[in-house]
Amino acid sequence: MSAVAEATGSYRRLLGDPVLRGLAVADICARLPQGMVSITLLLVAAVHASMTTAGLVVAGYTLGQGVTGPLRGRLADRHGLARVCAVCAGLYTAALLSLLAGALEGAPAWLLVATAGAAGLAVPPLSPGMRSLWSAHAAGALRHAAFALDAAVFDLAYITGPVLASLLATGVAPAAAVAVLLALTGAATVIVGVRFRRNESGRTGRRADDGRPAQRALRSVALRRLLVTGVLVNLALSATEVALTAYVRQHHALWASGPLLAEVSVGSIVGSLLLGARTPTASAAEGTSRLPRLLARYALGLAALAAAALYPPLVAVAAPLAGLSLGPSLATLFSLASSAAPEGAGTEAQSWLSSVMNGGAAAGAALAGATSGQPVLSLAVAAAAAAAAGGVSLALRPRGGR
Repeated sequence: MSAVAEATGSYRRLLGDPVLRGLAVADICARLPQGMVSITLLLVAAVHASMTTAGLVVAGYTLGQGVTGPLRGRLADRHGLARVCAVCAGLYTAALLSLLAGALEGAPAWLLVATAGAAGLAVPPLSPGMRSLWSAHAAGALRHAAFALDAAVFDLAYITGPVLASLLATGVAPAAAVAVLLALTGAATVIVGVRFRRNESGRTGRRADDGRPAQRALRSVALRRLLVTGVLVNLALSATEVALTAYVRQHHALWASGPLLAEVSVGSIVGSLLLGARTPTASAAEGTSRLPRLLARYALGLAALAAAALYPPLVAVAAPLAGLSLGPSLATLFSLASSAAPEGAGTEAQSWLSSVMNGGAAAGAALAGATSGQPVLSLAVAAAAAAAAGGVSLALRPRGGR
């Protein structure tokens, strides 16, 4: 009960601040479209096209998003998050509406893929921007609680987003899913523009506080190590998702893939909300000491899930436990990325982390797919990747520290 009371107190203080409460609302509006977008694009493209084309549409969107992610983050640091999000939101809206119109009119596959790629190129940098704003506005011990809340919202978006998008696209019309996605993105952009534009102008300008030009994010050695850690963490997560799907398919229970993956996400949310907020300080030294321990627990949870897979009834019990340390690990990782970023490069740093983690997810899916005939082996690969991430994070600890 003390853990619950401590976490509740942290979030009460966090949401008691009007500025942070507004940022939490913007975070929800920004995250939910991330959980909706893949299934929305699939269902929109599949109106008249094949599922092969629909898959290429999602791939084109993801590729475009990854290619320009760090650039959009750098522009946000130089010119202000609100301004860059507003411009990107206009381009993003035009591209998605063009994709919707093309899909309804039966446009050629290459045009649908190209339009989706254009939408990915112009995605507003709200995701890295949210973390940059949390870092700037949540001071002291509340910073880690803020990142824990962000991680929980992110997980929740990937549980509820696909359900909401599929209900809208199939129960109403594909245009309804696109409309809600764009409305939420627009709401987040407006909140950032109205409530945080004045505050961010002093933090994300072209120059650092001492008058020197802002440095590029990758000049930070600590950030580069965090990028490697992030790749391995997301490799483990993606490999787990593919491995569990292959596992239930092998046991002729494909229907169970969704509930099992949701259990992992629920475990991650619980870990974020309870464990993630239990930190006495928000110092970088505390985070660098904490991250290896969290990742070690995440690796142990995945190893336990691999062992449970030898006896199918235990998998449902082990799945949420496997995710319990994932949310706190991600919260700490993103918090440390903000601390490691050079002055004036916070959004770019978060963008780099998001981009390389997407690459890690692709690698994890490929590795688990190659070993899908032996799902237990795939889960062992995921556990090994999480353990490797913990090993890399050990290099982040300060020399002579505790």
